[in-house]
Amino acid sequence: MFRATAIVTILSATSASLAAERAFDCEFNASSVINADAGISLPLVGSWIGDFDATTNPTGTQTRPGIFGGSGNVAIPFASVVNPAVVADGAIPTGGFGLRYDDVTGVMTVDDFSLDLFGKDAADLVTNLTLAYSTFRTLSPNSIYIGVNGLTIPLPIGELSKIAAAQTGPAGGIAVPQGDGTSTFAIVVPCDFTLQASVVGQSFDQVIPAAFVLAGRIESTAGSVVITTTVAFEQSIEIPVGLPALESQPFGLPTILPPGSTANLLITGQFGAGSASIAFDGTLVAIGSPQAVPGDMNADGLVNGLDIGALLRVWGQPHPVADFNSDGTVDGRDLAYMLGHWTN
Repeated sequence: MFRATAIVTILSATSASLAAERAFDCEFNASSVINADAGISLPLVGSWIGDFDATTNPTGTQTRPGIFGGSGNVAIPFASVVNPAVVADGAIPTGGFGLRYDDVTGVMTVDDFSLDLFGKDAADLVTNLTLAYSTFRTLSPNSIYIGVNGLTIPLPIGELSKIAAAQTGPAGGIAVPQGDGTSTFAIVVPCDFTLQASVVGQSFDQVIPAAFVLAGRIESTAGSVVITTTVAFEQSIEIPVGLPALESQPFGLPTILPPGSTANLLITGQFGAGSASIAFDGTLVAIGSPQAVPGDMNADGLVNGLDIGALLRVWGQPHPVADFNSDGTVDGRDLAYMLGHWTN
């Protein structure tokens, strides 16, 4: 399932008009807020056994089938579904993108789009394990586990540490003048969302191909830009079979009867095909500042007559800005450099 909507409004910081293509570095700021819900669901089938070893760990946990009788440390078969999930309300995301815009042709391009949903915030992690097993008991600690089919317990056996998007292809569009000094546009940005996760000691990344639709208004000026984007997004993918098997992975299982202790087990098992999903909504606010332009002496994002005038005023001097080739003197070579980067 895929759904992506966005409303982008770009407002100017000054009232001067733009007369050529300009480039901006846009960075999401602390006014951005994301409410995110992401998770992974993986079947895991195998067996567990106490970590007892007569030589190296004689006081370790032992597992035995049934309620009475039996001896030794015996493996107990189980089936489960592992669900590490992240819920983040009010997280402040980080990231940004490059924006180029020509107000004469209306051509717009977005590049290097990136978005880390959690940014510097720690997300709330919940890992649920849904279990099915026959009755067994443990020694050290002494506990009885009555057979269940579908018992769900929260356990610290996995984490989903990062969800981030990165642009994967070109993105552009045409801005359409509205007669009020602004233009409307819509740009589809192809991205890969990467989920970094680990489950019962098995680390893996899942990539979810998706896209953002950026649509809104742009007002061009000689100053900075402010971009406000309201987003809503939902996407899921299937995780195929192929994760490495677990081999004697340490695992702490809370005791049932009586509660309050932990049985230290070793899990051996195989993951089956599962799924990963992302859903989020919120507001992204980005501040765009003009990218540095070679030959732009007054830092307005353009190389034009104003820069020529500034260069001529320091002609023949060792000026730190106008001496582009760093030979100690502002001369014809510096003028040629400026003309080679002329924008308007």
